[in-house]
Amino acid sequence: KEECDYLISLIDKNNTPSMVVSEGVERDKYDASRTSSTCNLPTNDPKVYEIHQRIADKLGLDLNKGESLQGQKYEPGQYFKPHNDWFGPGAGYNKHCLYSGNRTNTFMIYLNDNFEGGGTDFPKKSKTVQPELGKAVTWTNLDENGKGDHNSMHEGMSVVSGTKYIITSWWRENIWDGFMD
Repeated sequence: KEECDYLISLIDKNNTPSMVVSEGVERDKYDASRTSSTCNLPTNDPKVYEIHQRIADKLGLDLNKGESLQGQKYEPGQYFKPHNDWFGPGAGYNKHCLYSGNRTNTFMIYLNDNFEGGGTDFPKKSKTVQPELGKAVTWTNLDENGKGDHNSMHEGMSVVSGTKYIITSWWRENIWDGFMD
């Protein structure tokens, strides 16, 4: 709980409206599909580093393959419509994946549960994960052939009341080059 509260304080201090990748190239567009707010957590913060390392250990991955931890905040009525975390072929892949490769894994932690709604829905798996303080949810983004797994599509469902906080950790095929920081 103390770690979750600490991360919430960082998110509250640093969040800005969430953006999406537009035209498959840049995170530079506000879009009705994503209404939360977001921040990259400071990589030089010892607590953030320790949590990131524990996630890497849990996944059995090299910490250098992890993008910076990102915090998200969802207030009443906010959501992130169904989407995939991997990049498809084309301009988006060419812009974000040529060095580091695609996103192989996602690891998400709910930092609180004193809100209503806000589940994480996997529509192609007919599965909704209900938030619980400290609960982690993880999934792979690529199929056995290294292509984007359409079954990993997920949605941050609308928060009804209260405020939802999560951190998200994305992992790459190769060493993360920090391009999207």
